[in-house]
Amino acid sequence: MALTQGLLAEKITPNTHVFNSLMNANAHSMSYNFSVYKHMQKLGVRPDLASYNILLKTCCNAREFNTAQEIYEEMKKKEHDGILKLDVFTYSTMMKVFAEAKMWKMASNIKDDMRAVGARLNLVTWSSLINAYANSGLVDGAIEILEEMIRDGCQPTAPCFNIILTALVKSCQYDRAFRLFNSWIEFGIKVSLSLEQKGSLPDNFTFCEEHPGTNGGTILVVPFRPTVTTYNILMMACGTNDERAKSVMNEMKRNGLCPDRISWSILMDIYGTSKNRNGAIQALRRMQRVGIKLNVSAYTVAIKVGH
Repeated sequence: MALTQGLLAEKITPNTHVFNSLMNANAHSMSYNFSVYKHMQKLGVRPDLASYNILLKTCCNAREFNTAQEIYEEMKKKEHDGILKLDVFTYSTMMKVFAEAKMWKMASNIKDDMRAVGARLNLVTWSSLINAYANSGLVDGAIEILEEMIRDGCQPTAPCFNIILTALVKSCQYDRAFRLFNSWIEFGIKVSLSLEQKGSLPDNFTFCEEHPGTNGGTILVVPFRPTVTTYNILMMACGTNDERAKSVMNEMKRNGLCPDRISWSILMDIYGTSKNRNGAIQALRRMQRVGIKLNVSAYTVAIKVGH
């Protein structure tokens, strides 16, 4: 606030851009940004869309979900009155807020709000909506959202699939995580499209297959291309089965992916839990050979299994 006080001392009233810059630089400080916001109002400086979006981001960072909801409702009222026009960032931030709060219904309402004003969901908003369902334990609902995303003309990337696999691992549904992964790898994800939906698909859908459907429609097969993160999730689904975890890592390598430090840390943790001393030592040596620097976790496991 020293900057604004200095400007005021020079009889210069800061404009909205100055206040927004201050808040954006302090988006991790809830108390600071709301004091700036109140100072704006006191000086009669009208907040714009960026001001409100920064406040939403601040609430999201602070996990102040109720305050974020209050600001969002205020923004919707201003939009209704013709003062503001909400953008995709606004909706994406609110989706993220509700996803982290495990409030899937509220996140779904944001989707309805967007469609009511003719705003299209993008990859970020769809991902947040999938996350909202998955975080709430509604894996089947998350898969339905994934299919709806495709019908709406947005091709999912690996992180969208990873969200669902992570939810299964967190709920200890390890076998289902592997079954779903294997199904996606072998068959992709199949979505029925009407003639109208097929016609509205963008040209940037890549590596997809099309097959004749019913009533002139189309069955679209969207491939799943796993990443290192995907395989790391599967390794966590191995529980204490170190042989299975090692097999997952080998599959990762066969598919041209290079295990990262997280991959090795997961493998080391599993070796430690299963008290496989030889496996842990071999993994440590392989990490050193491939140039992976040992972290605290790896050393801790090595010490544990060494005793």
